[in-house]
Amino acid sequence: MAPYTTDSSSSRDYHVMSAAENRQRVKPRTKHAFNAVLLLSVGTLFGHQANSQQINNSVSVFSTYPSEALESLCSQSTLTASCSEDAIAPTTLINAIQTTRVFSALTPFAEGSDYELLIANVGHSEIDLSSQFVEFTLQWRGIEIDSAMFNTAQRASSKDQLARELVMQWVEHIKVRDIFSTRYLYSALDASNYESSLTVPERVGDFTKLDTQLYADPFSGAITRYTHPSYEDALVDVTVYPILDSLDTEVNLLLNSQLDQDYEKANSVASAQQLTLSLSDPASPYSVNPTIQGWRLGLKAESETADPIYASTYVFRKEDKFVKVATTFPTHFSDPLVNELITHVQVPKESPLMKNIREMLSKQIN
Repeated sequence: MAPYTTDSSSSRDYHVMSAAENRQRVKPRTKHAFNAVLLLSVGTLFGHQANSQQINNSVSVFSTYPSEALESLCSQSTLTASCSEDAIAPTTLINAIQTTRVFSALTPFAEGSDYELLIANVGHSEIDLSSQFVEFTLQWRGIEIDSAMFNTAQRASSKDQLARELVMQWVEHIKVRDIFSTRYLYSALDASNYESSLTVPERVGDFTKLDTQLYADPFSGAITRYTHPSYEDALVDVTVYPILDSLDTEVNLLLNSQLDQDYEKANSVASAQQLTLSLSDPASPYSVNPTIQGWRLGLKAESETADPIYASTYVFRKEDKFVKVATTFPTHFSDPLVNELITHVQVPKESPLMKNIREMLSKQIN
Protein backbone atom coordinates (compact mmCIF):
# COMPACT_ATOMS: atom_id res chain seq x y z
CA MET A 1 0.00 0.00 0.00
CA ALA A 2 1.39 3.37 -0.97
CA PRO A 3 1.84 5.79 1.95
CA TYR A 4 -1.26 7.88 2.42
CA THR A 5 -0.27 11.51 2.07
CA THR A 6 -3.57 13.16 1.21
CA ASP A 7 -3.84 16.34 3.26
CA SER A 8 -6.80 15.78 5.52
CA SER A 9 -7.97 17.16 8.84
CA SER A 10 -10.28 16.06 11.66
CA SER A 11 -11.90 17.11 14.87
CA ARG A 12 -10.13 14.05 16.24
CA ASP A 13 -6.87 15.97 16.36
CA TYR A 14 -4.68 16.20 19.43
CA HIS A 15 -1.84 18.39 20.54
CA VAL A 16 1.37 17.03 22.05
CA MET A 17 4.68 18.72 22.78
CA SER A 18 8.34 17.79 22.88
CA ALA A 19 10.38 18.40 26.00
CA ALA A 20 13.66 18.63 24.10
CA GLU A 21 15.63 21.73 25.03
CA ASN A 22 15.68 24.42 22.32
CA ARG A 23 12.95 22.57 20.46
CA GLN A 24 9.85 23.26 22.51
CA ARG A 25 7.17 24.91 20.40
CA VAL A 26 3.46 25.42 20.88
CA LYS A 27 1.87 23.69 17.91
CA PRO A 28 -1.29 25.10 16.34
CA ARG A 29 -4.12 22.62 16.15
CA THR A 30 -5.19 21.49 12.70
CA LYS A 31 -8.66 20.62 11.57
CA HIS A 32 -9.45 17.32 9.97
CA ALA A 33 -12.79 17.01 8.11
CA PHE A 34 -14.05 13.50 8.66
CA ASN A 35 -16.39 11.91 6.17
CA ALA A 36 -19.81 11.00 7.51
CA VAL A 37 -20.20 9.43 4.04
CA LEU A 38 -23.06 11.81 3.29
CA LEU A 39 -21.92 14.24 0.59
CA LEU A 40 -18.38 14.30 1.94
CA SER A 41 -15.61 12.79 -0.16
CA VAL A 42 -13.22 10.23 1.22
CA GLY A 43 -12.63 9.04 -2.31
CA THR A 44 -9.30 10.82 -2.29
CA LEU A 45 -8.16 8.39 0.39
CA PHE A 46 -8.48 5.50 -2.00
CA GLY A 47 -6.72 5.18 -5.30
CA HIS A 48 -4.46 8.11 -4.36
CA GLN A 49 -0.86 7.29 -5.18
CA ALA A 50 1.87 9.35 -3.59
CA ASN A 51 4.32 11.01 -5.95
CA SER A 52 7.55 9.16 -5.22
CA GLN A 53 9.58 12.13 -6.48
CA GLN A 54 7.95 14.74 -4.24
CA ILE A 55 6.88 15.02 -0.61
CA ASN A 56 3.44 16.58 -0.34
CA ASN A 57 3.37 17.15 3.41
CA SER A 58 3.39 20.78 4.46
CA VAL A 59 6.68 21.49 6.26
CA SER A 60 7.61 24.60 8.25
CA VAL A 61 11.34 25.34 8.45
CA PHE A 62 13.20 27.17 11.22
CA SER A 63 16.76 27.77 12.30
CA THR A 64 17.65 26.48 15.75
CA TYR A 65 20.59 26.31 18.16
CA PRO A 66 23.21 23.59 17.60
CA SER A 67 23.17 20.62 19.92
CA GLU A 68 26.17 19.69 22.05
CA ALA A 69 26.76 16.71 19.77
CA LEU A 70 26.95 18.93 16.68
CA GLU A 71 29.31 21.39 18.36
CA SER A 72 31.47 18.49 19.53
CA LEU A 73 31.77 17.14 15.99
CA CYS A 74 32.93 20.50 14.76
CA SER A 75 35.40 20.97 17.62
CA GLN A 76 36.94 17.54 17.08
CA SER A 77 37.50 18.18 13.38
CA THR A 78 40.38 20.57 13.96
CA LEU A 79 42.62 21.77 16.76
CA THR A 80 43.19 25.23 15.38
CA ALA A 81 40.05 26.71 13.83
CA SER A 82 37.13 27.77 15.98
CA CYS A 83 33.55 26.74 15.22
CA SER A 84 31.03 29.41 14.36
CA GLU A 85 27.26 29.09 14.65
CA ASP A 86 25.39 29.64 11.38
CA ALA A 87 28.62 29.55 9.39
CA ILE A 88 26.28 28.89 6.49
CA ALA A 89 23.34 31.29 6.69
CA PRO A 90 20.00 29.56 7.44
CA THR A 91 18.46 31.10 4.33
CA THR A 92 21.21 29.53 2.22
CA LEU A 93 20.39 26.07 3.54
CA ILE A 94 16.67 26.64 3.10
CA ASN A 95 17.20 27.84 -0.45
CA ALA A 96 19.18 24.67 -1.13
CA ILE A 97 16.22 22.59 0.11
CA GLN A 98 13.81 24.52 -2.10
CA THR A 99 16.09 24.03 -5.10
CA THR A 100 15.78 20.24 -4.78
CA ARG A 101 12.03 20.51 -5.46
CA VAL A 102 11.54 17.53 -3.14
CA PHE A 103 8.89 19.39 -1.13
CA SER A 104 5.73 20.78 -2.66
CA ALA A 105 4.76 22.81 0.43
CA LEU A 106 7.81 24.21 2.22
CA THR A 107 7.14 27.28 4.39
CA PRO A 108 10.28 28.92 5.81
CA PHE A 109 9.96 30.66 9.18
CA ALA A 110 6.17 30.20 9.32
CA GLU A 111 4.03 28.36 11.86
CA GLY A 112 1.07 26.23 10.88
CA SER A 113 2.40 22.86 9.68
CA ASP A 114 2.24 19.57 11.55
CA TYR A 115 5.80 18.92 10.38
CA GLU A 116 8.56 21.28 11.43
CA LEU A 117 12.16 21.06 10.26
CA LEU A 118 14.74 22.64 12.57
CA ILE A 119 18.18 23.29 11.07
CA ALA A 120 21.34 23.94 13.09
CA ASN A 121 24.71 24.67 11.47
CA VAL A 122 28.23 25.19 12.74
CA GLY A 123 31.44 25.49 10.79
CA HIS A 124 34.90 26.90 10.48
CA SER A 125 36.20 30.05 8.89
CA GLU A 126 36.34 30.91 5.21
CA ILE A 127 39.87 29.39 5.10
CA ASP A 128 38.42 25.87 5.21
CA LEU A 129 35.03 25.89 3.56
CA SER A 130 34.80 22.09 3.67
CA SER A 131 34.57 21.97 7.46
CA GLN A 132 30.86 22.55 7.84
CA PHE A 133 28.42 20.60 9.99
CA VAL A 134 24.63 20.60 9.97
CA GLU A 135 21.89 18.93 12.01
CA PHE A 136 18.37 18.44 10.63
CA THR A 137 15.74 17.75 13.29
CA LEU A 138 12.23 16.85 12.20
CA GLN A 139 9.26 17.27 14.54
CA TRP A 140 5.60 16.37 14.22
CA ARG A 141 3.43 18.65 16.38
CA GLY A 142 6.40 19.32 18.61
CA ILE A 143 7.54 15.70 18.97
CA GLU A 144 10.95 14.87 17.56
CA ILE A 145 10.69 11.99 15.11
CA ASP A 146 14.11 12.15 13.46
CA SER A 147 17.44 13.89 13.85
CA ALA A 148 20.54 13.47 11.71
CA MET A 149 23.89 15.23 11.41
CA PHE A 150 25.98 15.63 8.28
CA ASN A 151 29.25 17.26 7.32
CA THR A 152 30.89 18.24 4.07
CA ALA A 153 33.27 15.68 2.59
CA GLN A 154 35.32 17.96 0.37
CA ARG A 155 36.26 21.56 -0.27
CA ALA A 156 33.79 23.75 -2.08
CA SER A 157 34.07 27.00 -4.00
CA SER A 158 31.14 28.66 -2.21
CA LYS A 159 28.78 28.27 0.71
CA ASP A 160 25.94 27.76 -1.74
CA GLN A 161 27.73 24.65 -3.00
CA LEU A 162 28.36 23.48 0.56
CA ALA A 163 24.68 23.96 1.41
CA ARG A 164 23.60 21.91 -1.62
CA GLU A 165 25.94 19.08 -0.65
CA LEU A 166 24.72 19.01 2.95
CA VAL A 167 21.07 19.18 1.92
CA MET A 168 21.44 16.37 -0.61
CA GLN A 169 22.87 14.13 2.12
CA TRP A 170 19.79 14.82 4.22
CA VAL A 171 17.40 14.33 1.28
CA GLU A 172 18.95 10.93 0.63
CA HIS A 173 18.54 10.12 4.33
CA ILE A 174 14.83 10.92 4.44
CA LYS A 175 14.16 9.05 1.20
CA VAL A 176 15.97 5.89 2.27
CA ARG A 177 14.14 5.82 5.60
CA ASP A 178 10.83 7.02 4.09
CA ILE A 179 10.61 9.50 6.95
CA PHE A 180 7.61 11.44 5.64
CA SER A 181 5.46 8.33 5.19
CA THR A 182 2.52 7.65 7.48
CA ARG A 183 4.01 4.29 8.36
CA TYR A 184 7.19 5.94 9.64
CA LEU A 185 5.22 8.59 11.55
CA TYR A 186 3.04 6.05 13.34
CA SER A 187 6.12 4.02 14.27
CA ALA A 188 8.15 7.02 15.43
CA LEU A 189 5.29 8.20 17.67
CA ASP A 190 4.60 4.69 19.02
CA ALA A 191 1.04 4.94 17.72
CA SER A 192 -1.08 1.85 17.06
CA ASN A 193 0.15 -0.44 14.30
CA TYR A 194 -3.03 -0.82 12.29
CA GLU A 195 -1.27 -2.65 9.48
CA SER A 196 -0.37 -5.60 11.70
CA SER A 197 -2.90 -5.42 14.54
CA LEU A 198 -6.18 -4.39 12.90
CA THR A 199 -8.37 -7.25 11.70
CA VAL A 200 -11.34 -6.65 9.40
CA PRO A 201 -13.15 -9.17 7.19
CA GLU A 202 -12.31 -9.47 3.49
CA ARG A 203 -16.00 -9.64 2.64
CA VAL A 204 -19.25 -8.60 4.28
CA GLY A 205 -22.46 -9.57 2.51
CA ASP A 206 -21.97 -8.76 -1.18
CA PHE A 207 -19.32 -6.16 -0.37
CA THR A 208 -15.60 -6.74 -0.87
CA LYS A 209 -12.75 -5.03 0.94
CA LEU A 210 -11.02 -2.52 -1.33
CA ASP A 211 -8.19 -1.35 0.90
CA THR A 212 -7.16 -0.21 4.36
CA GLN A 213 -5.25 3.06 4.59
CA LEU A 214 -3.78 5.18 7.34
CA TYR A 215 -4.85 8.75 7.92
CA ALA A 216 -2.02 11.27 7.85
CA ASP A 217 -2.97 12.08 11.46
CA PRO A 218 -2.31 9.15 13.85
CA PHE A 219 -5.15 10.39 16.06
CA SER A 220 -7.52 9.70 13.16
CA GLY A 221 -6.43 6.08 12.80
CA ALA A 222 -7.16 3.88 9.80
CA ILE A 223 -10.02 3.55 7.35
CA THR A 224 -11.14 0.47 5.41
CA ARG A 225 -13.44 0.71 2.40
CA TYR A 226 -15.80 -1.94 1.03
CA THR A 227 -17.35 -1.72 -2.43
CA HIS A 228 -20.25 -3.48 -4.16
CA PRO A 229 -19.69 -5.28 -7.50
CA SER A 230 -22.90 -3.93 -9.04
CA TYR A 231 -23.52 -0.56 -7.40
CA GLU A 232 -20.66 1.93 -7.60
CA ASP A 233 -22.20 4.36 -5.12
CA ALA A 234 -22.85 1.69 -2.49
CA LEU A 235 -19.98 2.02 -0.02
CA VAL A 236 -19.15 0.83 3.46
CA ASP A 237 -16.34 2.54 5.38
CA VAL A 238 -14.91 1.30 8.67
CA THR A 239 -12.79 3.77 10.61
CA VAL A 240 -10.86 2.81 13.74
CA TYR A 241 -9.29 5.58 15.82
CA PRO A 242 -8.26 6.19 19.44
CA ILE A 243 -10.61 7.66 22.02
CA LEU A 244 -9.18 11.00 23.11
CA ASP A 245 -11.50 11.48 26.06
CA SER A 246 -10.95 9.75 29.37
CA LEU A 247 -11.60 6.01 29.08
CA ASP A 248 -13.60 6.32 32.30
CA THR A 249 -16.20 8.43 30.48
CA GLU A 250 -19.60 6.71 30.27
CA VAL A 251 -19.62 4.81 26.97
CA ASN A 252 -23.01 6.11 25.77
CA LEU A 253 -21.79 9.69 26.14
CA LEU A 254 -18.66 8.87 24.13
CA LEU A 255 -20.55 7.19 21.31
CA ASN A 256 -23.34 9.75 21.10
CA SER A 257 -20.81 12.59 20.93
CA GLN A 258 -19.23 11.05 17.83
CA LEU A 259 -22.58 10.96 16.05
CA ASP A 260 -23.35 14.52 17.12
CA GLN A 261 -20.13 15.65 15.45
CA ASP A 262 -20.99 13.73 12.28
CA TYR A 263 -24.44 15.27 12.12
CA GLU A 264 -23.09 18.80 12.48
CA LYS A 265 -20.60 18.25 9.68
CA ALA A 266 -23.18 16.62 7.40
CA ASN A 267 -25.60 19.47 8.07
CA SER A 268 -22.96 22.04 7.16
CA VAL A 269 -22.15 20.26 3.89
CA ALA A 270 -25.82 19.81 3.02
CA SER A 271 -26.47 23.53 3.55
CA ALA A 272 -23.52 24.44 1.35
CA GLN A 273 -24.90 22.24 -1.43
CA GLN A 274 -28.47 23.53 -0.95
CA LEU A 275 -29.78 20.18 0.24
CA THR A 276 -32.38 19.60 2.92
CA LEU A 277 -31.04 17.31 5.62
CA SER A 278 -33.36 15.23 7.79
CA LEU A 279 -33.01 12.54 10.42
CA SER A 280 -34.36 9.31 9.01
CA ASP A 281 -33.16 7.60 12.19
CA PRO A 282 -32.20 9.92 15.06
CA ALA A 283 -29.09 9.02 17.04
CA SER A 284 -29.95 6.28 19.51
CA PRO A 285 -28.46 3.16 21.15
CA TYR A 286 -28.04 0.21 18.80
CA SER A 287 -27.70 -3.43 19.85
CA VAL A 288 -25.93 -6.02 17.70
CA ASN A 289 -26.02 -8.69 20.39
CA PRO A 290 -25.83 -8.75 24.20
CA THR A 291 -22.06 -8.18 24.12
CA ILE A 292 -21.80 -5.62 21.29
CA GLN A 293 -23.65 -2.37 21.91
CA GLY A 294 -23.25 0.86 19.99
CA TRP A 295 -25.09 3.90 18.62
CA ARG A 296 -26.69 4.50 15.22
CA LEU A 297 -27.60 7.56 13.15
CA GLY A 298 -29.53 7.66 9.87
CA LEU A 299 -29.55 10.73 7.61
CA LYS A 300 -31.29 11.71 4.39
CA ALA A 301 -30.49 14.67 2.14
CA GLU A 302 -32.95 15.83 -0.50
CA SER A 303 -33.27 18.41 -3.26
CA GLU A 304 -35.82 19.22 -5.94
CA THR A 305 -33.52 18.12 -8.75
CA ALA A 306 -31.86 14.93 -7.46
CA ASP A 307 -32.70 11.63 -5.83
CA PRO A 308 -32.43 11.45 -2.03
CA ILE A 309 -29.00 10.71 -0.57
CA TYR A 310 -28.84 8.37 2.42
CA ALA A 311 -26.14 7.86 5.00
CA SER A 312 -26.10 5.56 8.00
CA THR A 313 -23.44 5.76 10.68
CA TYR A 314 -22.77 3.34 13.53
CA VAL A 315 -20.19 3.75 16.26
CA PHE A 316 -18.90 1.22 18.79
CA ARG A 317 -16.14 1.06 21.37
CA LYS A 318 -13.52 -1.70 21.27
CA GLU A 319 -10.48 -1.56 23.55
CA ASP A 320 -9.46 2.13 23.65
CA LYS A 321 -10.73 2.75 20.12
CA PHE A 322 -13.85 3.95 18.38
CA VAL A 323 -15.03 1.74 15.53
CA LYS A 324 -17.19 3.75 13.16
CA VAL A 325 -19.08 2.12 10.29
CA ALA A 326 -20.56 4.44 7.68
CA THR A 327 -22.68 3.42 4.69
CA THR A 328 -24.30 5.22 1.75
CA PHE A 329 -27.71 3.60 2.13
CA PRO A 330 -30.59 3.53 4.65
CA THR A 331 -30.37 1.76 7.98
CA HIS A 332 -32.76 -1.07 7.06
CA PHE A 333 -30.20 -2.14 4.45
CA SER A 334 -27.18 -1.32 6.61
CA ASP A 335 -28.20 -3.04 9.83
CA PRO A 336 -27.59 -6.66 8.70
CA LEU A 337 -24.23 -5.75 7.15
CA VAL A 338 -23.06 -3.88 10.23
CA ASN A 339 -24.18 -6.72 12.50
CA GLU A 340 -22.09 -9.14 10.46
CA LEU A 341 -19.08 -6.86 10.07
CA ILE A 342 -18.60 -5.57 13.61
CA THR A 343 -18.35 -9.07 15.10
CA HIS A 344 -15.23 -9.69 12.98
CA VAL A 345 -13.40 -6.44 13.71
CA GLN A 346 -10.43 -6.68 16.07
CA VAL A 347 -8.56 -3.50 16.95
CA PRO A 348 -5.02 -2.85 18.21
CA LYS A 349 -4.40 -2.65 21.93
CA GLU A 350 -3.73 0.69 23.57
CA SER A 351 -0.60 2.21 22.02
CA PRO A 352 2.34 3.56 24.06
CA LEU A 353 1.52 6.99 22.56
CA MET A 354 -2.04 7.04 23.88
CA LYS A 355 -1.04 5.47 27.19
CA ASN A 356 1.50 8.24 27.79
CA ILE A 357 -0.97 10.95 26.77
CA ARG A 358 -3.66 9.58 29.08
CA GLU A 359 -1.22 9.36 31.98
CA MET A 360 -0.16 12.96 31.34
CA LEU A 361 -3.78 14.16 31.23
CA SER A 362 -4.63 12.23 34.37
CA LYS A 363 -1.80 13.93 36.26
CA GLN A 364 -2.96 17.34 35.04
CA ILE A 365 -6.53 16.68 36.21
CA ASN A 366 -5.42 15.36 39.58
